[in-house]
Amino acid sequence: MVKAAAVLLLAAPLWAAPAPGSAPVALDPPSGWTDVTARTPVAGLVLALKGPVASSFALARMPESALDNPAATRAYLSRLLDGVRAGSGQDYRAGAPVETRIFRNGVTARLLRASLDGRPRLVLAVLEAAGSPPLAATLSSAAPDAMMESLFGAIRVLAPPPVTDSGTVVSLDGQLQLALGGGLRSRALTGPEMQHGVVLAVEGGGSEVVFLKLPDDDSPPTDEPRLVRATVADAVQAPLSAVSPAAAAPTPAGPAAVTAWAETPGPRGRRFAAGFLPWSYWGYSVLARGPQADELLRGVLAALKQGPSAVPKLVAASPVIAIPPPGADRRLLLGAAAAAALIAVLLAWSRARKKDTLPS
Repeated sequence: MVKAAAVLLLAAPLWAAPAPGSAPVALDPPSGWTDVTARTPVAGLVLALKGPVASSFALARMPESALDNPAATRAYLSRLLDGVRAGSGQDYRAGAPVETRIFRNGVTARLLRASLDGRPRLVLAVLEAAGSPPLAATLSSAAPDAMMESLFGAIRVLAPPPVTDSGTVVSLDGQLQLALGGGLRSRALTGPEMQHGVVLAVEGGGSEVVFLKLPDDDSPPTDEPRLVRATVADAVQAPLSAVSPAAAAPTPAGPAAVTAWAETPGPRGRRFAAGFLPWSYWGYSVLARGPQADELLRGVLAALKQGPSAVPKLVAASPVIAIPPPGADRRLLLGAAAAAALIAVLLAWSRARKKDTLPS
């Protein structure tokens, strides 16, 4: 049977992240099941369980646009199923139309069942729980219907991480520093976020910005504007022409970032912004989402200062990114190396420079 986490690796959007102030979820594994989340480095992954007889279950962040209407939900679940077929090499077949079920914990699930060799083997679902962003779920089992209540019905929404709205916040690595107030507040990082390199999360105006440290970045500075724009285009599933031109974003810390943004298509369009901040001999990928994503990204960068661990001479030697004139070269620079880095990033956020395309 196909591993549920592998399905999400193929089909979950790499940029999906919890909305600002939203709460994480948890689930106590049923008898015979083991939590393997820590050993499953999949971008956007929230939870991965391994069960008996090669059964598996996984949850991952998903775009809210998949819930816009029944057609969008069906299309999203169909793409998940395509990912299952591609990743497993098995000819899974969709069954009845999408079904809606409400479980004992209040979770609403829109389910697409799939069979293998004529037998039920897989359930793909989009889940809604009060206080949590929408989640994509995969359940692979010899008896998926028998396990749904023990899994979908056992999901718990936890308290949101604490926030601080005054004073000064310092990034986890001590390199970055930001004064809070005036609508800006910092959010505590989750364990998986820290594990995958996120060092700072800032909220404001219903939007959120996160900084992801890239210690091994080897992309030429001249490529950064195109990479940032390509990431935004892929994140919102829109053509490159829908993405803003790359723009410089100076910081009081010294280095200048390059940023771009776009709005997701459709009636529930949402903004997504991405940037790259060169810093000493490494860099930071900066991601923002929300109704004021682009403004918040620029505002945070405009207030960013060197933290207590920063070495001024090294920061001053950071590469300078030249911004090309609009329309100079809009080719997407996509490659396997950056895709691998993106996959290793964050459950909620992933790095802002995607060079390979995975279906969402």
